[in-house]
Amino acid sequence: MPTRMRLTDINLLESLSSSESADFLKKFRERRVAKKEILYSPEDKENLVFLVKSGRVRVYLAYEDKEFTLAILEAGDIYSTHTRAYTQAMEDTTILVTDVRNFQKSITEFPAFALTMVKVLGDLLKNSITTINGLVFKDTNLRLVDFLVQAAKDTGIPVEQGIKLDLGLTTEEIALVVGATRQTVSVLLNDLRKSGVIERLNRGTILIKDLERLQEIASVS
Repeated sequence: MPTRMRLTDINLLESLSSSESADFLKKFRERRVAKKEILYSPEDKENLVFLVKSGRVRVYLAYEDKEFTLAILEAGDIYSTHTRAYTQAMEDTTILVTDVRNFQKSITEFPAFALTMVKVLGDLLKNSITTINGLVFKDTNLRLVDFLVQAAKDTGIPVEQGIKLDLGLTTEEIALVVGATRQTVSVLLNDLRKSGVIERLNRGTILIKDLERLQEIASVS
């Protein structure tokens, strides 16, 4: 499962904000999608590349009644549709889309952007391997704890009571990230709350009161 909200630390929209990159962005068309709408599926024939302009997109594999989240794309993240994965808007989202051939041509015209893309693809591969490793070798409890520990490192805000996580995710969405049912995640979060390790501040915010204990749980293999 993704252990961080952002797929990579690189925001490509920021990288393309210079005047020299204006021609590059002209090759993209804007598309708006509603919350829970499927952007692209494995059945789609077109090979496209898209940039997330705003909102969040879940990348996942589906088999029968099971779904496995590979990544959550946020503003500035890039993705290609020629995979076996589904992409779904987690909220009202705007993307910038272009054909793969246009994209390949544009990269040759902007060498600096090509170097950035190498880093992005490397982060994507690393994230995918981490996801597969978690799904294969760790139970749901450890996947959830891993997710919280990594989120604390990546986006946690130190406060007097501990570390505040503004995840912006419901219990159901966290369950999709760690590859579990909503009921299972709800029970596990409740157990952590009763143990004094975390506190649920609101629908999308968690306070980690004892990060050391959480890390100890995560280290169990």
